[in-house]
Amino acid sequence: MFGAFDEFLRELIVEGTLEGLASARARGRVGGRPRALDADGIEMARALYEMKGHDGKRKYTVQQIADRLGVGRATIYRSLDADPR
Repeated sequence: MFGAFDEFLRELIVEGTLEGLASARARGRVGGRPRALDADGIEMARALYEMKGHDGKRKYTVQQIADRLGVGRATIYRSLDADPR
């Protein structure tokens, strides 16, 4: 009996949460952490990554790009893997 009641309560909580999120989206609010790189930052990361030095190798390492843009290496890798727009 308690299990059924707990299951019902959980369903009510989930339903209320989903309604609240939908209501917030309708008001133009989005949750979550802000993106570390905007479209310009991603474009710059791609450009720096593609630059070649005089020896034909990459001019900047991923770590150097990340340091320049103030983000972590994983952010650079994710932005390079994402489809360009």
